[in-house]
Formats: sequence, structure tokens, C-alpha cells
Amino acid sequence: MHHVRSSAIHRQQPEHLAGQSLLHPLYSKLYNGLSAGFFSSALPATLQGEMDDCPAVLRCSIILSGTCEIIFGGKTHQFHARDVATAYLPATHFQIATSADFSCLEVHITPELLQDMHTPLPWGAADLSPQTPFFSSLKANTSVHKAATGLCQSLRKNQTNGPLSCAAALTILGQSFEQIEAAPQGSPLSRHEKSCLYQARSFLLSRMDKAPTIIELARYSGLNATRLKMGFRILFGCGPYSLFQAHRMEHAKTLLKTHSVTETAMELGYSNMSHFSAAFKRQIGKAPHLYRKEG
Repeated sequence: MHHVRSSAIHRQQPEHLAGQSLLHPLYSKLYNGLSAGFFSSALPATLQGEMDDCPAVLRCSIILSGTCEIIFGGKTHQFHARDVATAYLPATHFQIATSADFSCLEVHITPELLQDMHTPLPWGAADLSPQTPFFSSLKANTSVHKAATGLCQSLRKNQTNGPLSCAAALTILGQSFEQIEAAPQGSPLSRHEKSCLYQARSFLLSRMDKAPTIIELARYSGLNATRLKMGFRILFGCGPYSLFQAHRMEHAKTLLKTHSVTETAMELGYSNMSHFSAAFKRQIGKAPHLYRKEG
């Protein structure tokens, strides 16, 4: 199993390797802040590493063929052909396992370019902080799938700087955003509810040593507990405690650069070292003492 950093994958690949594996996609910069890559794997493959470029880009991935399983943030996500995953995530550990004949198109765009285009960020916040996570999974409609197929053909023919390639990438992103806005899985959130949920998230992440209870979050946000938990899953892709733990372990990574494992655990409110180690390994992929040594 290869261990990589995503920033090493999302760059121009050697011509003789490009498009031959998950490690070496066909990748091209289409415009200032807009890029695309085509991933394929003839055989089942597994890859793990760090998503170290995630805070810089919003990524939209369309599964063209085969299936894959992606693990990040302590959650497992299964994808099949025509699934679309749109994500903006803090740097985190990931693992991907693909079936034979897997292929995927991935479009990247920076939040700054979206703002220049007067396009609202799909996670609904003006905050560009790398600590603002967003994840959505949808099914590609016909237009998105057609645009993805066309863009893949352009990448394969190395016609990557033309207006058609940019138009296809923007079509994919724009229609994916429309689906995110229009289809929050049967339970639409009003602007007021979204505002309440962002307030609840800020309260949830205001300290890393202790998570507020659901009742406390509900009382703070003005939503009832059921609507709060459902709203977190729709808007942020996971429940409140999963979001808290993901941020808590990312903060642990920062602390371990200057603190011992014991000091880090205590700073995060753990009284049991084994509980902290297990939580860290589950989220990051390795034990805290190994992460500290390698860092």
C-alpha cells in the first residue's frame, strides 16, 4: 500500500506515467484556480496518505466507472458509478480502496476563484478558514455526467487549455452546487436553520477539551435536538460529535509538534492515555507517539 500526500498527486505527472494509476492521474491546470484530473485503475488498488492540499481547494469528484471506498474523518464512504462527492476539508488522513476498472474525474477550484465569480460557497459560509469542513454526496444528473465524460476526453487528448475544457469543468461544479442547494436529501433547511447550525458549530468548536451536550447545543442554537442532529448531517456531512472529534484530532496534530503525548492528551481533556491514543489512531491513521516522532 502506498502512502502519499495529495499535493504530490495533484500536479503535472510524468508523461509516461500520467493516467496509469491512482498515484499518477492525468492532471492539468485549466485556469487560475481551476484544475482537473482523471484517475483510473485497471486492477483493485488501495492508497492512503494525507489530504494536505484540501484547505486550498474545493474538490468535486465524479465516479465514472467501478466503485471505491474512502475513509476520512473517522467515517467510511462508499461510491458507485455516477456518484458525485463535493468536499472542502481540513488536512486529514485518508484511505481509498478501488475496484477493478475504476475511473474518476476530479475537478478542483479555489474558494477565491468562486468568490471572484460571485458564486456563493456551497457550504454557506464566507469563512475561508481551513477549519471549515464541508462534504456532500449526490448522484450525477445527465448534464453533469455528459460534461464529465467530455472533460475526460479533453484530458486524454491533452486539449486542456481550451475554452471547452473550462466550460465543462464549470458546468460540473455549477450543476453540482445546484443539486447541493436543491436536494438536501428530503429535509430542506431554511436560511434561518442554516444560520442556527453555523452558530451551533462555532459553539461546538469553541473549545477542544470538552464537547457540549446535544441539549446544550440545541439550547444555544434555538433548534430542537432532532432537527439539530439532522441538520448537522445535511450541512456538514456528519453528526456533532463526529465533527468535534475530527477537529479535536486535527488540533492534537498541531499540539504534538510542541507537546508530549501526555501533555497533548491532557490539553484535550483526556484523563486516559489509551482512550486518546485509540481516538487519534482511528482519525489520523497512526499512534500519536509515532506521529510525533515522524513530525
